[in-house]
Amino acid sequence: MTFDREAILKGAAAAIVVCLPLALVAAAIDNPDDQTPWVVPLFVGVLVGFAVGGFVAARNARDYPYSNGGVAALVAFAVIQGIGILVRVVGEESVQYVAVVFNGLLAYGAGLSGGVAGARGRP
Repeated sequence: MTFDREAILKGAAAAIVVCLPLALVAAAIDNPDDQTPWVVPLFVGVLVGFAVGGFVAARNARDYPYSNGGVAALVAFAVIQGIGILVRVVGEESVQYVAVVFNGLLAYGAGLSGGVAGARGRP
């Protein structure tokens, strides 16, 4: 299996453009003492952003649209989460690695779903 680097980068960029602002807003308003109802819709929006990245990657991939869609979402997640982990470590906050892995799997699944949608109607 050969991944299409250009398709993955386009998909990852699309996912980052959608997901990063939503993730930053969610992180800014998340307060353990006062639960706001906006965190869940923002999280769903982030998952939709990963699906958009998978869709874009699948549309641009020459072969294997599902795999390229999933990998594009995973690359976008790694970039966004890597920045988040770096900020937490520098700020001496704890990192919940189980949550990172779980959210990475959700991002990959959303990217695969976007890849399925993007592969429909392809020649």
